[in-house]
Amino acid sequence: MSRRAGGRPGRRTAPLSLLLPALVTVALLLLPLAYLVLRAGSSGRGWRVLARTNTLELLWSTGLLVASVTAASVAIGVPLAWLVTRTDLPGRRLWAVAGALPLVIPSYVAAFCLLGAFGPRGLLQQLLGVERLPEIYGFWGALVALTLSTYPYVFLLVATALRGLDPALEEAGRGLGQTPAAVFRRVTLPALRPSIGAGALLVALYTLSDFGVVSLMRYDALTRAIYLQY
Repeated sequence: MSRRAGGRPGRRTAPLSLLLPALVTVALLLLPLAYLVLRAGSSGRGWRVLARTNTLELLWSTGLLVASVTAASVAIGVPLAWLVTRTDLPGRRLWAVAGALPLVIPSYVAAFCLLGAFGPRGLLQQLLGVERLPEIYGFWGALVALTLSTYPYVFLLVATALRGLDPALEEAGRGLGQTPAAVFRRVTLPALRPSIGAGALLVALYTLSDFGVVSLMRYDALTRAIYLQY
């Protein structure tokens, strides 16, 4: 195997037969976006729309939702993946299947279920016999619905990475007197970062493009604002 100076393995150059189709695909995907940017810039109106206070507020609210859902999904997906792959949790296989089940339920259906349970005149209100429950519409409702719908992206990728990680590395760390927390921070987490990053990216893109949940929860995100505008 070829090596670079310093003993590191060299990387093979991508063959032209693979590189050329990839570049063509990327160019075709970027063409519509480039057209929109040029069309907006030619008239000058597009930049004025972007500079409006309302547009900036929409960008902020959308970014806040994307960041919050991504962080919450990572906070749920990583520990759950750890439990089903690195512990003797009873029924681990059942938990592994249950953890991925939200992927088969559309996010807007999850939002409907939340509204039916916790919304005005919902199931919980009837069971408790109270006149009013805390408001579920808005940011918090969208956050809960989207988090429950997207955390499996992180969970599945991290669980797969943990199954492929040699446990001997963690055992060696514990053999050197490291605490379980230190072993996770210094040995396990660096190996999981690519999987966590990939899962977080999928969650962020899903949240950014979502329309059903933000519409049902009446949260002012970009997708809902565009629909109401046009």
